[in-house]
This record gives sequence, structure tokens and C-alpha cells, in this order.
Amino acid sequence: MAPGTPPQLPGSMTVPLLFGWEQILTVLAVVAIVAVLFVVVRSTRADRTERSEFDAWLEGRSGRRGEP
Repeated sequence: MAPGTPPQLPGSMTVPLLFGWEQILTVLAVVAIVAVLFVVVRSTRADRTERSEFDAWLEGRSGRRGEP
């Protein structure tokens, strides 16, 4: 016959501190890593067309006041 489990001391924790939160924290960490990677990849692959369109817009705005 197996001996019974001894009773816990009063005030001792029987459940881990982050019980149930490990999965949520893991998902949030993965989402954060994917977001950072997306920002890094997007910033390194800046489209030249967006820049040229902005330059064309600036060229169109910079006119002299006396010109028709």
C-alpha cells in the first residue's frame, strides 16, 4: 500500500505563478517578433516609385509666384 501524500504547509503555493499564461505570453512574443521582422523587411525594401511620386509632387508645388 502506497503511503499517503503529506499535507501541504499553510500558505504554500500549489499552483505555479504563471499557470495558464504561458501560452498567451508565447503567442504575444511570436506576434511581436513577426511585427518587428515585417517592419525591418518593409523598411529595407522601400519602393522607389513612392519616392519618385513624392518628388514629382514636390516639383509640382515649387513654382514661382509670377509664372502662369
